[in-house]
Amino acid sequence: MVEQKFIGLVQHVSTGTIDILIDANIKSLKRDLNGKTYFIGQIGTYVLIPMGSLVLIGMVSDFLKEDVEINGQPAQRYRMMASLIGTVKGGRYERGVSVFPVVDSPVYIAEDGDLAVAFSVFQRYGFSVGLVSLFENQRAYLDANKFFGKHIAVLGSSGSGKSCTVASILQKVTKYPDTNIIILDIHNEYEKAFEGNCNHLDIAEFELPFWLMNFDELREMFVDEKDENASSQITVLRDLVVASKKGKNPEMSTLITIDTPVYFDLSEIRAKMQYMDTEKITMGGGSKEGPFYGKFTRFLVRLDGKLNDPRYAFMFRPKKYITSSSLNDLLSKILGADGSAQVTILDLSGVPFDIVNTIVSLLARMIFDFNFWNPNRRDFPILLVFEEAHNYLPASGTSTTAARRTVERIAKEGRKYGVSCMVVSQRPVEVSETILSQCNNYVILRLTNPLDQAYVSKLVPDTFASLTDVLPSLRQGESLIVGDAISMPLRVQIDFPSPEPDSADIKFYEKWKQSEARTKIEEVVTRWWKQEKV
Repeated sequence: MVEQKFIGLVQHVSTGTIDILIDANIKSLKRDLNGKTYFIGQIGTYVLIPMGSLVLIGMVSDFLKEDVEINGQPAQRYRMMASLIGTVKGGRYERGVSVFPVVDSPVYIAEDGDLAVAFSVFQRYGFSVGLVSLFENQRAYLDANKFFGKHIAVLGSSGSGKSCTVASILQKVTKYPDTNIIILDIHNEYEKAFEGNCNHLDIAEFELPFWLMNFDELREMFVDEKDENASSQITVLRDLVVASKKGKNPEMSTLITIDTPVYFDLSEIRAKMQYMDTEKITMGGGSKEGPFYGKFTRFLVRLDGKLNDPRYAFMFRPKKYITSSSLNDLLSKILGADGSAQVTILDLSGVPFDIVNTIVSLLARMIFDFNFWNPNRRDFPILLVFEEAHNYLPASGTSTTAARRTVERIAKEGRKYGVSCMVVSQRPVEVSETILSQCNNYVILRLTNPLDQAYVSKLVPDTFASLTDVLPSLRQGESLIVGDAISMPLRVQIDFPSPEPDSADIKFYEKWKQSEARTKIEEVVTRWWKQEKV
């Protein structure tokens, strides 16, 4: 049996990969072992290299046929490259290698039984996300603590199965009573996937009062940085916000800072800035313009535009959350602290696009700040899911938004305070590299864009960069999982979620042939006018 598994010799060794020359006596690349057919050199399969009492495991990343000369005669030989990913020592699998093979070390094809110990190394956690693609009946087990406790990136082109992958993974932990997952859902896809087991908060209807914003968010919302008077607007706005917070909360006046989340009166601030914008000072029988005369005009127009727009009523016209003490109730709903559900879906589909950045920053920062001040943070870990992250967490070179600054801080510091991120995107090249580089686990689905493929290959460890060549050929719902939480890089067919999210493609052809419902123009227009979502 050992002779049947022998395939070649190591010809070249580097720190992460080995070059293997296939034995010239091998006439067929197909091997039948224990009733199963294996193919030598198949991308994503594994090889074994014994080194004394150790067995090194490599993953095939490249395979080629080359023309050579043997005894003066032209011939062809096969060669393959493999990435060294782990070691079996004393019957136990360990990530990484401490001993490297030497040139002319024998190489053997790995069959299911050889890899069972590696595939099941994290089986004790009982957390499996799917089946290993190239091995029948082998489950892919993850270290759930390292997976959720360290940031996760779920990346894949549109239609690759991202939403189903996210739903499937999260559904596996919603059975636990103290699970705390918060999904920032741009398109309201996930309510169906967690129906009956989630708090669904439509942010456009659920009040998110303005006084929760920190000063960076207020400035981004109201101040046009290109305005020549922007610096004056920022300075005066800061002073008036602090004064209003202290005036409305006298019992805390000595503790309040510009970013303390307490109630303040925005209409009062507007009135004062309006007065300064039109102020004239009487002197010697005449009058002259005040120091801020005309400097707040554009600011006031921008502010009034938000205050008078019914789309922003959830933020600027609160009816329930109008006192500082109401923050307790609001946080209980967002954090699910009342124990009513394990998943909170913050539905942003009805939020005006021009303030999505500010809303994301506000929500993410509130959650991070809560655990920052929570003495029991180690017993209250929170997973924040950023769906369609490229829309509000842009890469460098574009404008730096409040959302990007907030989430970059969480990416760098969040794990210390029990806040972890799952970043979901179809365009990784457009997402902040600071955020993605802080992720320790990558679930990468089919990526067809060459720029995205190249970008992802730089994100994963150098040892596994070549594995990203398979990304364009992955099936729907199939992913390459790389990171601290998995024993070795694996191609995994993710379990299908039940129920599935509301993200399935519309069947154009079928609907064109015969649609199930008639569209009534008048009804749609009425909903449009009233801003009523289905």
